[in-house]
Amino acid sequence: MITRLGLALLVMLPLVVAAEEIQPTKFGNGIITLPIFPRGHVPKGKQSPLTVVRDAKAYAIVLDLIPRKQISRTRPAPPNTDLLLKRPKIDFSKHILLVASRPSMTRPVFRHITKSKNRIVVVVNFPRDKIAERPIHIGTYSAVLIPKTDLPVHLQLVEAQR
Repeated sequence: MITRLGLALLVMLPLVVAAEEIQPTKFGNGIITLPIFPRGHVPKGKQSPLTVVRDAKAYAIVLDLIPRKQISRTRPAPPNTDLLLKRPKIDFSKHILLVASRPSMTRPVFRHITKSKNRIVVVVNFPRDKIAERPIHIGTYSAVLIPKTDLPVHLQLVEAQR
């Protein structure tokens, strides 16, 4: 048993050593509308809370999900002050945009991003939800920029302790 454990550690050691930390650039956070599916047209698989944006077309789709008005009880609702509504330019020949979203009013937090020789691992923490903070079809997002790469991006979630 101990021999197997030692052998497993020796096999995994090069994978840990080969991984390098990527320093992301914070790009924005705020509220986002979640997709609404008509009755009977539910997606086949569970949707990932991480969106990888590699081109301008996908960037425009993400920006269209940000509401123009704030969520408010006042009428008329005040305009949203989200900086991404100004549509800042991204050079997709140099960067990739990672957007983590969730159906809650507590924002996801990017913990760290590591790059190995065959993939990029993004660790995202979802803080604990507060009671009665679950609006319908509205969620929050956090976005970061990382250097461009063609490697696949894998999400690793870290749930908050209850």
